[in-house]
Amino acid sequence: MTAVTDWKPVEGSPLTARQLDMLRRIAAGQSWRQIGDALGITIGGVGSINKQILMKLGAASAAQAVDVAHRRRLITERPGCGDRAAYMRHWRRKEPACWRCLAGNAAAEAERRASKNAA
Repeated sequence: MTAVTDWKPVEGSPLTARQLDMLRRIAAGQSWRQIGDALGITIGGVGSINKQILMKLGAASAAQAVDVAHRRRLITERPGCGDRAAYMRHWRRKEPACWRCLAGNAAAEAERRASKNAA
C-alpha cells in the first residue's frame, strides 16, 4: 500500500485535519487496522472518527463519504491514481487532477514526445 502523502486541509472544509487524513487513507484503500497503526490510535478510535466523518458529510458508508468528499473537492486522489488513464478519469469527471496523475500524465507526454522525435 502506498503511503498517504503530506497535504494541507482544504480551506472551508467541514472536516478537521485528522478526519481528512483518515478519509484520504480510506480512499487509498487502507484497512482500519492500517489507519490505526499509522495514526497511533485504536481500531475503536478509527471507528469513532469514521462516524464523525459520516455524520459531517451526511454519508451512510465510508465509500459514500469518499465519493462525497471527491464531489466537494475535499480530496482529489482516487484509488488507481498515478498514470495518464487516471488523469483522463479526473478530466472526464471535471475534477482537478491529483499530483500523482499530473506527474503520470507529464511522464506519458514526455515519453510520447521522445518516441515521436526518435522516429
